[in-house]
Amino acid sequence: MAFTKLFSSARLLSLETYLQRTIRGCCHTAKETATNAKSEDVTSSGGQKKGLVLGVYEDNKRLTLTAAAEELNQKSGGKLDKHLNELSGELKLGKAFVVTDVPEYSAVALAGIGRCDAAYNKLEELDEAQENVRQGVGAAVLALRDRGSLDIAVDGGAHPRAAAEAAHLAAWNFQEFKSSENRKEDAKLSLHGTAGSEQWELGSILGRAQNWARYLSDMPANKMTPTDVAQAALDVLCPLGVRVSVRDRHWIEAQKMEAFLAVARGSCEAPVFIECQYNAGSSTAPVLLAAKGIAFDCGGLCLKAASEMSENRGSMAGAAAVLGAMYAVALAKAPLNVNAVIPVCENMVSGQCMKVGDVVTALNGLTIQIEDTDMEGRLILADALVYGQVMYKPSLVIDVATLTHGILLATGGGAFGCFSNSEALWRALQHAGSLTGDRGWRFPLWHYYRQHIHSDPAVDILNRGSGNSTPCIGAAFLQNFICGDWLHLDITGVGKLSHSPAPTYLHPHRMTGRPTRTLATFLMNSTTDEQQPPVNA
Repeated sequence: MAFTKLFSSARLLSLETYLQRTIRGCCHTAKETATNAKSEDVTSSGGQKKGLVLGVYEDNKRLTLTAAAEELNQKSGGKLDKHLNELSGELKLGKAFVVTDVPEYSAVALAGIGRCDAAYNKLEELDEAQENVRQGVGAAVLALRDRGSLDIAVDGGAHPRAAAEAAHLAAWNFQEFKSSENRKEDAKLSLHGTAGSEQWELGSILGRAQNWARYLSDMPANKMTPTDVAQAALDVLCPLGVRVSVRDRHWIEAQKMEAFLAVARGSCEAPVFIECQYNAGSSTAPVLLAAKGIAFDCGGLCLKAASEMSENRGSMAGAAAVLGAMYAVALAKAPLNVNAVIPVCENMVSGQCMKVGDVVTALNGLTIQIEDTDMEGRLILADALVYGQVMYKPSLVIDVATLTHGILLATGGGAFGCFSNSEALWRALQHAGSLTGDRGWRFPLWHYYRQHIHSDPAVDILNRGSGNSTPCIGAAFLQNFICGDWLHLDITGVGKLSHSPAPTYLHPHRMTGRPTRTLATFLMNSTTDEQQPPVNA
């Protein structure tokens, strides 16, 4: 049974509310510079305090203004130069200092955006020029929000896309359950000047897409059930021209998705299977996105410790990132075909939940013995991957999941894990990560790891297997359900709460929404020639 619209839910906010939410955070380092002249607050036509973000480069030991900042400096009679002299040695990369004596603005934040000659760093696999802009702009937007500025213009400089991403990410905050009198107003973000407006708009789309993924991941499990996830996809993606179909339990049973149903039957919340179709690439074969959508994961009978459950409302971070990428691609009107398949359910304990030792048959006929009920993500993905490939005949398959804790132990939250059977696809994804600052790291997809899940002659494969290399074993499990070019993204450690020092533009105590921008950028780049890093990098 397919639905084109679910019941309207009062618990979900409108499109404008959670896609254009831009509010304050507190993870920046900012300082207000004292001025001799007493300034009055300057407000916009809407009565909001006007703020401006200007970039400042480090040139050896000197601080230099961007072109837009220099122009304002001349208009103000050299006031910015005066402040730079006072800030010499203090305004470092990722810091922002607020001045209040510049005409036309209530406050101006000077953002440290690093060296003016920053470029692609091969060792870091990072476009440092763009990431430096994100760090500086993120700190500056937060500093202005703390001063009450709600109409903020941002100097895009040489990288308006990166500036827009950081501005929207930094200004977002999660306050869904605060009473209305305690809510803070949203800020209006805009580009200072007109140069780079197209890149600013693209960066704005990517930032808002990741913010939606953050919203979906951060909602409590009782407020973002599988049905609520489906409703959110319908409410947001359908108006953008994406066809969204939501399948119920009866349809899932009719398809004989036993692995998916084995996980879902432990919860009273009904499972759903979401299909999204975006077609703007003529008759070319689509890219298939598959995602783990576990709305809450307690581990099943292999129960997690309470401390490990605290962020497991975010076990559907893979689904959130895929939905966010679909939003970005559709809003940007990228000329390609993308389909998504997302099984969504909860992994809970009950008298009906799956048991250790159970054997289920996946959609492709392989039998799976369940050794660990806490390794449920690969079970629901197995059926989704087979279904998606049979239905859509994709040119490429990408799955995104918080699959294994081992990725967090390996990268410390600095990168998501990537497994691929294609060198070219990995290089393209690596390049996308270098542009967005949200990087992946490639792990081995060797036959050696497949042996770990084929050790029992009574069944085809095991859902845990032997050995401690859990990320590689998880990828080896999923490879049994792949029949073409494939990228597997294990986002544990980056997709939930930040487990590493958070950049200035991401709140350290909220869900990150990663790697939405990298996935969307990879998809958009696939329609252009921008697939590889510079030859001289």
